[in-house]
Parts: sequence; structure tokens; C-alpha cells
Amino acid sequence: MRNILFALRYFGNMPRIKIFFIILLLIYFSSIFCQDSIQFQPEIKELGDGWFEVSASVIIENITPEEAKNMAIRIACQMAIEQFSGLEVSGRTTLIHAESGNKVELEHFLKLSNQVSQGIILEKQIIDEQIITTNNISRKKITIRVKVGKQEGERDAFFYLDANLNKDYFKEGDEIEIEFTPSKDCYIIILNIMSDENVATLFPNEYRNNNFLKANKTFKLPNADDRQKGIKYIVGLLPNKTEDSEIIKIIATKEPINFLINTDYKTALESLQNWLVTFPRDEIEEVDLQYIIYK
Repeated sequence: MRNILFALRYFGNMPRIKIFFIILLLIYFSSIFCQDSIQFQPEIKELGDGWFEVSASVIIENITPEEAKNMAIRIACQMAIEQFSGLEVSGRTTLIHAESGNKVELEHFLKLSNQVSQGIILEKQIIDEQIITTNNISRKKITIRVKVGKQEGERDAFFYLDANLNKDYFKEGDEIEIEFTPSKDCYIIILNIMSDENVATLFPNEYRNNNFLKANKTFKLPNADDRQKGIKYIVGLLPNKTEDSEIIKIIATKEPINFLINTDYKTALESLQNWLVTFPRDEIEEVDLQYIIYK
């Protein structure tokens, strides 16, 4: 109604027949937009035991159907986390994309957030996907089942990590350096999460296996001893990539940790997520350091 009144005021000096047809056009396009919006609203159903079934869709416009699919999965996962935690996940990236073509799409694989007390995706199953076209608008619609979990308890405000990489953008073949300082005595593990969901353990390793670190002591990887042994950590692109995004994940716990990465890269990330939620929130601190690799 507000749009119609606006049109009447704006076109007040036009012949009535023209105004009539303009109003009809406004009503027609408004009805198309409203029907499309209502028809494709995301839907979520709670299944119990942390499981949710979520449907979401994304318009295929200036993107490929695969990119639209990944975006719809991101929306669905975010909805599940918000439903589980009762909190809106704003400013928190739950997913990261690998490269598509020559462009980095930061939505392809799950990013492990250091806010897992709000909720984290433990399992994900795509149960249906289709392309729907209405009114010449094509959408990629997916329906997934996801299991959400979280760490129990509250974060220890006095337990934190001050961490950084030597840079954020690396040319393939560059050396990556990791440095961080914990606020409390802790046991540490450093992981490299790649865009194909492979998870590699950087530390502890065969050269340095003592992962206890004193409070306020700075840890470096590689350190001076590593360099004397010729040890370097070189970044590389996955096959057929020209640009990609990865994560260095630093985990610090108050008690000794023992996590073995699954050698099956398809389940390594899932195993890590399920392991993380077993820790009480006040016993663990995490930092995710994202970086870009290019040719």
C-alpha cells in the first residue's frame, strides 16, 4: 500500500491510464518477489540429540551451481548452530571455502572457531540437493542433517594465547613461521587444516616432542634448533590450485593432551571436532590463524 501511495504522489501529473498500468506492474513484480522469498525461506527441524535437518537455498547468479551449493550449506550450518546455542552467530565464520577457478571462496570447509562453546558442527550429511527454477530465477537448494555439539562450562578469562604468523599471504614455496605466548602453563598442539579437510600435525613432531610450555614463554616454530637442523615449514598449494586458504590451529590445554589425527583425510576434521568438544571450556584455549597461498 505504501508503494502504491508513493506512486500516486510521484506520478500525479500523468494520465490516469498510465498510472493504472504502472501500479499493476508494481503489484505484479512485488507479488513475484514476495512469493519467491516465502517459498525459499530456510527451514530447520530439530531431530533430537543435537541433530537438525535444515533446508536452505541460494540464487545461482554470477556463481556456479557448486558455489551456490556451498553457500547454502554454510547458511544451513549457521542456522543449526544458532538454533542449538540460542545465539545469533554474527561475525563468526563457521565455514571456509577453497578456491574456485582463480578466486578464493572462503566457504568450502569447516573453520574451527575458538568459540566452540557456542556450538560446532560435528557431523554433516547432505540428504537432498536440487536446482529449482521459478519466474526465471534458478536456485540451488540443499537439505542437510547436521549434528551440533559444544564444550561444557565457561571460558577461563585468564587463559589465553597471543599468537601470530610471520605474514598472512604466502607465495607457494615460502616459509611459514608460527609464534605464540600462553598466559598459563599448558600443553600445546599445532595443526594445519587444509581446504580439502586434511588435518596435519605440525607439533609435537619427531624432532620436538615435549609439548609442555611455561606461562608467558614464547614458543616458535621453527625455533633456532630447528633451523640448525635444516627444518623449515614450507607452504604449498593443493593439486590444480592457483590460490587457496588454510588455517594454523593452535590448541592449548591445562592437562596433557593426546590426539592422533586420523590418517583418512576425509574424517580427520570430523575427528578433531568431536575431540575438541570433550574438553571443559575452562581447560582449553584455541587460536585459528588463517592465511592465503598463491602461485
